[in-house]
Amino acid sequence: MALNDPNWGKRGNEGPPDLDELWRRLNQKLGSIFGGKGGGNVPQGPSARQMGGGFGLLMIMVLLVWLASGFYIVDEGQRGVVLRFGKFLETNQPGPRWHLPWPVESVEIVNVSEVRTVEVGYRNSVRTKVPNESMMLTDV
Repeated sequence: MALNDPNWGKRGNEGPPDLDELWRRLNQKLGSIFGGKGGGNVPQGPSARQMGGGFGLLMIMVLLVWLASGFYIVDEGQRGVVLRFGKFLETNQPGPRWHLPWPVESVEIVNVSEVRTVEVGYRNSVRTKVPNESMMLTDV
């Protein structure tokens, strides 16, 4: 077999499929799946009913994702403070919880087991006294 043979590498008379034919077949299959007419070669756009159904499905998916974003977990040693439009609503104990997603409600997770200290009058030891801070005002 010579390198300039036009049938070299081909099985029988089969060649690569025509791109237009592949596109036509794909459109026919998609049309038959989504309720279109699978017949003619004239490409048809989706009907208004199909567009409305697709838009409705998209809106339902967006709503479900928005509602799912309200799940949160409060760890042990923490509390969840739920705010509705910025006003205190409730305090939650540890565990999995759900709240109405943003912008209706928000949750602040507060660590209540942490010890917080403020050193007033000295820094880290009694030897490093800060006289201005160690003064105390009293009234008799």
